Amino acid sequence: MPFKIKAEIRAELRDRHGKLIRRLPWKPANSLLKQFIQCLAIQASQVNQTIKLVSGADQSVGASPDAFRVDGAAADTIKGIVIGTGTNPVTMTDYKLQTQVTTNITHGTTTFAVENPDANTWRLTIARIFTNNTGGTLNIREVGLYNKVVVVAAAICLDRSLYSVNVANSVAITLTYRITATL
Repeated sequence: MPFKIKAEIRAELRDRHGKLIRRLPWKPANSLLKQFIQCLAIQASQVNQTIKLVSGADQSVGASPDAFRVDGAAADTIKGIVIGTGTNPVTMTDYKLQTQVTTNITHGTTTFAVENPDANTWRLTIARIFTNNTGGTLNIREVGLYNKVVVVAAAICLDRSLYSVNVANSVAITLTYRITATL
């Protein structure tokens, strides 16, 4: 079997008491973007790359221990898994979500797990809970994975995927990225 690496996203919705309402199946993530490859190149070569930040600015970024740091803390809206309502098709040159949503959304702490389901498979899961406090239905249409590189004090979008799920008011959604390497 040939080596492959894939990224997927899944959602679980729970009511305010934690009862599971719905679990969506794993869906391929649209894209690990140009910035993902640039961060990988920086770490591998120790040579700076000019990367477009979430702000839209181009920035020279060098090797850093936090090049892939996506551990968004509770209430952090610029690191970790982020959500939005944009519907534009994903392109390799995307550098942020089209329309990130942060108002009246509780952002939970990003969590991680390393899994080894069989001898030829290893994967990393990255999960985050969001609670809809908007008073209405939250129509998520895009999901992203942002890192925040401390040396430039700015966020970089590593992935932007179209992912459609409607979240009722007071409902919590757990979004999980799964990056799998298989021999």
